[in-house]
Amino acid sequence: MEDVAPKLLEDIQKDFKRMFDESSTIKKIYEELELKKATYKEANEFAIEVGEISTKAFQQNISSDILPDGKLYYNIAERILTPPLEQNYEIVSAFSKDVQSILNEKIGISIKPVKPEINRDRIQGIINIVSGKSNYDDIAYMLGDPIVNFTLSVVDAVVRINADFQYKVGLNPKIRRTSTGKCCEWCDKLVGLYNYEEVSDTGNKVFRRHKNCKCLVEYDIGNGKRQNVHTKKWRKQSESDTIKETPKEKEKRIKEEKGLDFASKISEHPKMLRAYTPNGLYNSLKNSGYEIKPLKGKNYKDIPFEEGGGFRVHFGGDGILMYHPGERSHHGGEYYKISTGKGGTKRYDREGNEIEKDR
Repeated sequence: MEDVAPKLLEDIQKDFKRMFDESSTIKKIYEELELKKATYKEANEFAIEVGEISTKAFQQNISSDILPDGKLYYNIAERILTPPLEQNYEIVSAFSKDVQSILNEKIGISIKPVKPEINRDRIQGIINIVSGKSNYDDIAYMLGDPIVNFTLSVVDAVVRINADFQYKVGLNPKIRRTSTGKCCEWCDKLVGLYNYEEVSDTGNKVFRRHKNCKCLVEYDIGNGKRQNVHTKKWRKQSESDTIKETPKEKEKRIKEEKGLDFASKISEHPKMLRAYTPNGLYNSLKNSGYEIKPLKGKNYKDIPFEEGGGFRVHFGGDGILMYHPGERSHHGGEYYKISTGKGGTKRYDREGNEIEKDR
């Protein structure tokens, strides 16, 4: 018996690429992304379009006539459905991460977006739905909505994992759920704005979708109020323009409000370093009122960070937080160094993992 799976997969992927490239919706949404105007609303629309294009590609190429015995056997279904759905995940998660980057930038957060793992249980569920039935044409319609639903769930996963990550490093992300107005009573009851902490439990209904659900779940950046990342006190954005503080006064205020300043918090929890690029950490420290100085060692002495050097800040009386670039490093690449009277001197990589002393 001829193995139809390789040719089917090739045709499905070819048709998907053609329709994706020709889609005016996709082009328009990418333009919004390029202009840094895209939000999770556009990510939702993007996912729906990608899901519907996938559905069309399947429908145009799979039929009982070309399947052995008219059935979509499990081994065929697995081989022709899995790669396209993995591709949907890659395309949509990449777009959604770019949206999250735009939102982070708008609210002054120098944190790299996080990518969720692919939900293989959902893929397996779709394969199970359509495989092994007596006549594929009779159940072909069942392949449509689950694919769109799966693709939309990728956006939800990006929202959730980034909200969770930001919450764990001291931010206060919010989740907004909006109904299409054409869904159902169950969805209408979930409409609202939530502190992530309130909906962070696994399986929370705010992140769930039922059949044909196209409600919008998004990270909300607020309405003109901004939360201080370290003190968690909310203020109007314009207030920062009227309060003039020296770096030392600002650091003192932060310590008084929080009881633990930003650099000290990183010292206590070095895994926070993974949330920042060196440039992002530099800007966050600067925005928090620290006096940032060049390194003192001979390799980068007095070279500003903006010109390729490292940087250091003093905190907590005897503490020093330092970033050293990868070039001319004696520790296997770029690293952070944290020194305190209590904890001694330790070096960490970009992920906040301690570097062994003999490295």
